[in-house]
Amino acid sequence: MGTFTTKLRIWNPAMPGQVEELEVWVDTGARYSWISRDRLEKLGIRPGRKVQFQTIEGRVIEREMAPAFVSTDGYVGGDTVVMAEPGDMEVMGAYTLESLGLTVDVVHQKLVPVVVHLALAATGSTVKVRRSRIVMAIDDDIEDGRLGEPFSE
Repeated sequence: MGTFTTKLRIWNPAMPGQVEELEVWVDTGARYSWISRDRLEKLGIRPGRKVQFQTIEGRVIEREMAPAFVSTDGYVGGDTVVMAEPGDMEVMGAYTLESLGLTVDVVHQKLVPVVVHLALAATGSTVKVRRSRIVMAIDDDIEDGRLGEPFSE
């Protein structure tokens, strides 16, 4: 997939008047977005927990994560971002894309809205489960003993 950049706005949920706009690389291979610690701290965003990450070279590094609000092209979402240290790239990851309801158009190298598919449909006070033919086939094969682990309960 080709890489491209996009504008991302970020702010502290407790201080929505202070907004920082930055250019980030879109990286669907990254789970989380990585935003400079200095930038986040200037917005009053504080870490909530530490997480370990394995680098492409196999090293394990530890980074702090923090809650933030993000937006791009009019789409807004709540997010948890990695507080990037000097030398770390600032990127938009998959969880941010999901929070914003966006996906990547790889041909045109841009972000586009996602069409969300629901597995459950509420009707009145009951909930009906809509299962695809694939799910029904898997369930049938499990019941008949044709499928074992990891599909069985």
